[in-house]
Amino acid sequence: MRIGGALSTIGHNSHERKTSLAEAKAHLSELVDQAEHHKRPTLILRHGKPAAVIVPVQLTTIDAYVDRLLDCATEIATLGPKRAAKVAEVAASLRT
Repeated sequence: MRIGGALSTIGHNSHERKTSLAEAKAHLSELVDQAEHHKRPTLILRHGKPAAVIVPVQLTTIDAYVDRLLDCATEIATLGPKRAAKVAEVAASLRT
């Protein structure tokens, strides 16, 4: 879906988009639908600079969980390298 003329992809992730604040205001419902149903984050620019992001709730929840797992992996490393490697492997698989 293309919103106005200001929507484009950014970064290395083709699912990530950017749009101006004016376009986001005019098409907020569509941007939320894209985030919710298609897992497409949108970066909102104010005067050409990043101001906010609309992201699917699931992605932020999973990222927080993965970050916590990676923190735990550091703690587990004191128990032995095999356990730490397994936790890091599980965390990495959750991001894909």
